[in-house]
Amino acid sequence: MGLLGEGHRGDPEPKLTEVIPKSAVGELSDDSSNVVQLIKNAYNKLSSRVFLDHNMVPSTLKVTYSSFCSNGVSQVDQPRGDCDGVQINVPITFQVKVTATECIQEQSFVIRALGFTDTVTVRVLPQCECHCRAESQARGLCGGKGFLECGICRCEAGYIGKSCECQTHGRSSQELEGSCRRDNNSILCSGLGDCLCGQCVCHRSDVPNKKIFGRYCECDNVNCERYDGRVCGGEERGSCACGKCYCKEGFEGSACQCERSTRGCLSAEGFECNGRGRCRCNVCECDAGYQPPLCLECLGCPSPCGRYITCAQCLKFDQSPSGKNCSVECGNVGLLSKRPEKGRRCKERDLEGCWITFTLRQRVGRDSYDIHVDDTRECVGGPKIAPIVGGTVSGVVLIGILLLAIWKALTHLSDLREYKRFEKEKLKSQWNNDNPLFKSATTTVMNPKFAES
Repeated sequence: MGLLGEGHRGDPEPKLTEVIPKSAVGELSDDSSNVVQLIKNAYNKLSSRVFLDHNMVPSTLKVTYSSFCSNGVSQVDQPRGDCDGVQINVPITFQVKVTATECIQEQSFVIRALGFTDTVTVRVLPQCECHCRAESQARGLCGGKGFLECGICRCEAGYIGKSCECQTHGRSSQELEGSCRRDNNSILCSGLGDCLCGQCVCHRSDVPNKKIFGRYCECDNVNCERYDGRVCGGEERGSCACGKCYCKEGFEGSACQCERSTRGCLSAEGFECNGRGRCRCNVCECDAGYQPPLCLECLGCPSPCGRYITCAQCLKFDQSPSGKNCSVECGNVGLLSKRPEKGRRCKERDLEGCWITFTLRQRVGRDSYDIHVDDTRECVGGPKIAPIVGGTVSGVVLIGILLLAIWKALTHLSDLREYKRFEKEKLKSQWNNDNPLFKSATTTVMNPKFAES
């Protein structure tokens, strides 16, 4: 792992990672506070990526790698193997192709996965000459278009194949192989067949009743949705091809799980979902405002009475609030002359303030009703202004007089209570008429001897 300081900013990572395989580059902050996080990120990145490379390869040998990774990414004929996002216990495949450009002596080289100690030593033993018997040169075994040498047909120009059965028509073997690939990143015949004459011949599967087919052997008859534990619900319901169920007559759905029937969607009158929904899988999918199983009116939804009071007034009493013709304004409402036994009973006030009583009976279809309106309206007369004003004024005057009388009575009671208290205090008072400062001018002296004489 490489750490770059602030002064080395730019885009060095692609160049460094090309020069140093199995490496990661990170930018180190000024205070080096992110060094631990950089190491963690680099470890997580490198530990999930596998590189396959070789060394000590002679110049006369050409080694290429085809990588088929677990995430679906494929790289064909690359100078080294490379798979990213590798997970534990998830296999990946590398195909190594070794080509000798000329006849050489025995050679060997090492293939290793970068970061791992395990290696594979490849020994190249070229066979430059065939020592086969002369009688094996039979042309009949090669379709008359080549000679059999060492058990392999050496075809004439313009023919290829194990038995020289393919005519190239000027195309190279690479071009013919390209006809067996879905795209440049895919393997021949999806890895499930052999490419013969530019066409895929699919293998037989070891799984019972499984068939592999398709232009690139990309299809089979088992990898589809299941219903009741069986592919496409079983042979009696449908068949599987290229991941899609093809249902037989009488069945539908992504797994042929639905019977193509409307028995469960029919009302007592024989209407499908009462015209307020669609029948799928023999079950009604109702429009908004209606509820299964037969898309009847929703009991918990707002009452429709308020929406049709204008139609009741227009159809019965020929009074259109908007001025339009009743048949135009209320085209989805039909007037009944007789009150129906079943229906919603409504009582609403019209624009003139009168109460209109009517009955709504729902018809087949969305927002479609029959309506019966009672013959009479309950109209309340307008208010009489003079009595109301007179009564109001009289009431105000009487209330004023009553308040004055109450105030006067309370005032009188308060004065009377104060007077009684004054009288009570007056009775309690005791007045003394003698002046304590007055001295009499005469003094009486009693002579005790005077009485004896």
